[in-house]
Amino acid sequence: MSFALCLPKGTTRYTEMDTIELEEFDYGELKNDTAFIQKNENLSDCIERIRQNLAVAREDYKNYESFTLEEKVKYDLHLSYSINSLYWMYHKIIGLDPNKHGIKDELARIKAAMIREKQVYDHKYNRPVLDQGAAKRFVRAGLYDHKNRDKPEVADPPPNKKIRFDE
Repeated sequence: MSFALCLPKGTTRYTEMDTIELEEFDYGELKNDTAFIQKNENLSDCIERIRQNLAVAREDYKNYESFTLEEKVKYDLHLSYSINSLYWMYHKIIGLDPNKHGIKDELARIKAAMIREKQVYDHKYNRPVLDQGAAKRFVRAGLYDHKNRDKPEVADPPPNKKIRFDE
């Protein structure tokens, strides 16, 4: 789920999960550093999209019991990947190396589960189906003999498999 959101200059602070207050950043000495301001606003936009994504997931959880098994698997994988990605980002932001932490292995495990879920879905819904009528027409056309088209087909008796030879 991806949301495109355009925020005015500033960031979002949450006093509660449902109320949003927009504040302007006071960059002070960094007001001329456009690269820093761009990165900061990009981070604010990403945080807002993550918040909206989690709000949608929270709303969907109310209907979790009525989900089918496939929907439950997708929902659980989505949430576990999202939470672990947030933890990976947290490690990156505070300056720790997330590659040395176990979170990298956990993300790889979840990605493998997502790939397996996609394979199961594709096998169940996207597999090719044989059109039996068309297959019969192809076989009949392949066996058609143009020279003997006027002669009725005579069923040849199958050869006798139990022939005994006296030597």
